Amino acid sequence: MEKGRMIAEGKTKRIFEAIGTEDEGCVGECVVVENKSDITAHDDPSLTRQFAAKAHYATTTTCRIFELLNACYIPTAYQRQLSETEFLMKRSEMVPLEVVARRYAVGSYLKRHPELTPADPKKPHRFHRLEVEFFLKTTGGKFGDVFSDLADKGGKKIDDPLIVNAKEDEWRLIHSKKPDWSEESALSVAQIPHQVGPEAIEKMDKIVRQLFLVLEKAWANLGIDLIDIKVEFDSLMRVSDVVDNDSWRLWQNGEQLDKQVFRDKGGAALDEIEKKYGQVAELVNQLRLPKQAIVFWRGSDKDPLPDNFPAVPGITIGKVALSGHKGTFEALKRLERIFSEFPQGGVIICSVGRSNGLGPILAAHSVWPVIACPATLKEFPDDIWSSLRMPSGVPLLTAWPEANALDAALGILAQTNPAAYMELQLKKESFDNFIA
Repeated sequence: MEKGRMIAEGKTKRIFEAIGTEDEGCVGECVVVENKSDITAHDDPSLTRQFAAKAHYATTTTCRIFELLNACYIPTAYQRQLSETEFLMKRSEMVPLEVVARRYAVGSYLKRHPELTPADPKKPHRFHRLEVEFFLKTTGGKFGDVFSDLADKGGKKIDDPLIVNAKEDEWRLIHSKKPDWSEESALSVAQIPHQVGPEAIEKMDKIVRQLFLVLEKAWANLGIDLIDIKVEFDSLMRVSDVVDNDSWRLWQNGEQLDKQVFRDKGGAALDEIEKKYGQVAELVNQLRLPKQAIVFWRGSDKDPLPDNFPAVPGITIGKVALSGHKGTFEALKRLERIFSEFPQGGVIICSVGRSNGLGPILAAHSVWPVIACPATLKEFPDDIWSSLRMPSGVPLLTAWPEANALDAALGILAQTNPAAYMELQLKKESFDNFIA
């Protein structure tokens, strides 16, 4: 694969034609993205600086993040890394929007919502449900042929206004750093027709939530808080462009690991920012899906199986039919084989009828959580007692019906599995969308 002519150059990257690639589905459809050593701030070219390792750190971060997203079935245009500073992407027609997901109210959000300013800056307001916002991408106050004079009340050209009502037919634009209720939020262009379609907005809203939740848990596993993130989409609703340390806010015990220190201090912070970017580029190599299992264990082939098993990246569904009463030794041997195959852990769901001897035996010999799901509970309610009255040292859990047992198992694995966390948390936040 070779780089052809340069197609475009931005503030932090160059894009080239990809020639000769043999990647499946990529012949004539891919580009090479080359990161530059530039770091920018406040959309002001005069503030741009460079440090030698920036391109390497940005490429490492972007590629590892996209690889994790691809593993979690998040649609992206990313293909593979080519070198320390280059990677291969599907050719994309970009949507003229920046989509921001926020878990905490910081930065420009506080300028628009000063009422959420915390007493302690290290303890910002947390949104129970992710706050997702859409910003129109403009350059020098211009947006294609729609307008060329976007400016604030004082006549100063501004870029990237907030779209207050992205899901409505006509978009209302306001200053991205002024309160909506303030006269200073008014712009010279107040409204424009919808530019991408309501269905696309809904799709991007869902994908950015999925993406954030995957990365939120992945970083949380390393003791780091994902505060917010900015991404861009192409017309096929794939996450495109880059996702690197310029794209988010990361805090570790209140310390900022992202670009903010450069925004605050400028060139005086180059040594400090280089260390932070290097730290993130090193940590991002640890972001991965675990290899786990949910084992649905029945006492015999006659006990029922759930209709639908969850398909969650990183989690294998195992099925065992072996009695705890009649084949105790064989059951414990099978248990050891399962432990050997999945050293990163899992959950066992026991579905048995009549007296539950299987669940207590497995719970007594397993550090994995074991969940009993009484198969005959509806017909014989007393059967549940053989899953509840356990001796000491036998921490058997009980859930019914099978769908709840599966959700409980996913909830346990979601503490370390970003994909499982995303699946469950997305549902929980949709239930509680009235909570700020």
